[in-house]
Amino acid sequence: RYSCASTYHQLGIVAQELREFEQARRNYQQALDIKIEYGDRYSCASTYGQMGIVAQELGEFEEARRNY
Repeated sequence: RYSCASTYHQLGIVAQELREFEQARRNYQQALDIKIEYGDRYSCASTYGQMGIVAQELGEFEEARRNY
């Protein structure tokens, strides 16, 4: 299950590049949930960063700030 987190993160990047921001958000959230479950705080940082970018693209600046 832990290795799925990386795949979800990469799928989030693909969706983000396609400007499918809600799908990107779902993929990043799945990646984040797994990373948290396994206690991988270090890897969470990059996923939170990507989630911040998505929120910023959607004009959700407070959400972006929380993620960054």
